[in-house]
Amino acid sequence: MSGDDPDSLMSLCSVFCLKNLRRTMCFSGEQNRLQLRPDVFLPGEICDRLVNEYMDLLHTDSDFEPQDGFFQLFSDPRSTRLTRLQLREDLVRDRDLEAIGKQDLMELHLTCCNRLTARSLQTLCSFKHSLRSLSEDEEDLEEHLQWHTVDLDFSFQGFNRLRLLNLGGLRAELDVETLLRPLPALTSLDLSSVHLPRPAFLTQWSERLASLVLYNVELTEELIHTLLQMSRLRHLDISRENQRTSKFKMTRKILSSIVQSLVDLVSLDISGHIMLDNCTVPAFEDVVGRPSIELCKSSIYPFQELKRPLQFLGLYNTTLCNVTHIPAYKLVSLFISVFAVCLQLVITALKTHKYDKSIQVTGSAALFYLTNTEYRSDQSVRLRRQVIQVVLNGMEHYQEVTVQRNCCLTLCNFSIPEELEFQYHRVNLLLLKILEPARQDESIQRIAVHLCNALVCQVDNDHKEAVGKMGFVKTMLNLIQKKLQDRMCDQVMEFSWSALWNITDETPDNCQMFLECNGMNLFLDCLKEFPDKQELHRNMLGLLGNVAEVKALRPQLLTKQFITVFSELLDSKADGIEVSYNACGVLSHIMFDGPEVWTMEEPRRTHVMDKMWAAIQSWDVSSRRNINYRSFEPMLRLLPQSGAPVSQHWATWALYNLVSVYPGKYCPLLIKEGGVILLQKVLELESSHQETKDMARRHNDTIDTLRVTS
Repeated sequence: MSGDDPDSLMSLCSVFCLKNLRRTMCFSGEQNRLQLRPDVFLPGEICDRLVNEYMDLLHTDSDFEPQDGFFQLFSDPRSTRLTRLQLREDLVRDRDLEAIGKQDLMELHLTCCNRLTARSLQTLCSFKHSLRSLSEDEEDLEEHLQWHTVDLDFSFQGFNRLRLLNLGGLRAELDVETLLRPLPALTSLDLSSVHLPRPAFLTQWSERLASLVLYNVELTEELIHTLLQMSRLRHLDISRENQRTSKFKMTRKILSSIVQSLVDLVSLDISGHIMLDNCTVPAFEDVVGRPSIELCKSSIYPFQELKRPLQFLGLYNTTLCNVTHIPAYKLVSLFISVFAVCLQLVITALKTHKYDKSIQVTGSAALFYLTNTEYRSDQSVRLRRQVIQVVLNGMEHYQEVTVQRNCCLTLCNFSIPEELEFQYHRVNLLLLKILEPARQDESIQRIAVHLCNALVCQVDNDHKEAVGKMGFVKTMLNLIQKKLQDRMCDQVMEFSWSALWNITDETPDNCQMFLECNGMNLFLDCLKEFPDKQELHRNMLGLLGNVAEVKALRPQLLTKQFITVFSELLDSKADGIEVSYNACGVLSHIMFDGPEVWTMEEPRRTHVMDKMWAAIQSWDVSSRRNINYRSFEPMLRLLPQSGAPVSQHWATWALYNLVSVYPGKYCPLLIKEGGVILLQKVLELESSHQETKDMARRHNDTIDTLRVTS
């Protein structure tokens, strides 16, 4: 699949070096300060990659820590060369820019660097002889634009090579005309949200400027007049975020003037504007047929005058976005048909505008729709991993309820746990953090518990133990406690017990945590409060089966209260045979420890064993099961023994049910784990009951038949 190529060797090596700086290119100098090895010389391509990858890791890898003095490694241009940097957020400080002040930077992109002060303006001047592109993106303009306002005397004098400049959000007290006038070579300018009281100064670049972005700039007649003189413009963005804040009304005459005057235009964005009069062809005159980009068929009158179809046309949130024929190859009026491209754009937007609430809300919603099954074939593994990383970023840094819900829903579109395994530790931590508050949003809680359950199902024991140490067991029990207090057995309650069932499977430490965190009392309370909830009973008994498999923990189950409850559940018809089967499994492991551990007078051990025999004989051996075994080892332990024949019989019955109903799945597992040999020993033991031996022989017949047919 396109885009599914492995990461480049350059990328892999860069990440490895950054995670192992002192083992590769650096050493610890005085006061344990990070220093570049004297025999290391790095060209510009590698240095740029290291710094930019460093910034990415800080935002996408929760285990990666900032390295004090990292930028100092690139202070000497004789051993390192920096040319193109993208720095972002409060991890970048004045001293970091000062450290690289001797480099011949050509491109510098700053995003939300709210800790940079006026000192960095002076550092910026050290790059003026080489800098060709400078941009700064800010979301929260009231909080983050600090270093623009501190030093009003800053000048771009001497930045003669600067061609691309982004000053979006510049404060009104700064005179943009005075600031920009010393820049003779500008070809691309972004003045988003900048106040332009005297826009005529822009004509200084009328013969050079190819791209002009005036997003959220209040349009006036004077500004429109100025724009019409920018004859070399190829990209023009005069879009708005919100119609309600605009006094300006877009007219058919203005659009026609733009088309007629800016003949080189290939990209135009007028999203968010109110159209004062009708620019569209009446329905009865509109050309019938499939949507077309032909100029003569354009449903928007002014665009019939274009010399060629536009590459891009932004019509979002205008009355023009619903017409049939639009002369542009790409539109922002509905989703682009190339969903992978659209997905990449959304990822970029979310990374760039981390603190913009509206972008985070709408972008996270877009990720949900773009990652569902319908569009999966268009998405490479790498692209889907990028989605997961940006989703986790949103969950980490943005606590807004809608964003959290959208992020959790998006994760549900992935194959779990397979596609999330590369971020397994991080995603579990984030989900548990979401579930910490006692009164969480109900829908988020439900989705988060579902994800937690899916993440601990079908993973190895190391993963389960690690998640257990994060507080998984206690978090699930807290949710159950809250639902009990509310007397509510809903999906959160059932998913929480199911998650506990999965995370305790063959993990003794997690089983012990369950007992230590008052799990057994919650089991009894749920059983009493919700006597008719079959799915709940099945999940709880499955979990207790895992606990009973741990020999060291079984004495805690061997009480009159618990044994009585398990014995009564043998008669349950809930969920087919599942509740009765699991109760019998718990008792089978307890019985396996022998009569000497049975110290209680009531209920009597022989009475409970009789009930177990009766329960097993009542089950249909051809029952289809709602259960999934990864290993038979706990059941196989019960076969070669004579102290508890009923335990041996339960294990033999359970194994035969599985290998006869699902032979393709479970016969190979039984053979692999030595079950056939152990069943033979059952036949040889004098203590084995006749019906147990009969079941063991039926095993052999089933396996022999499978071998012949295969």
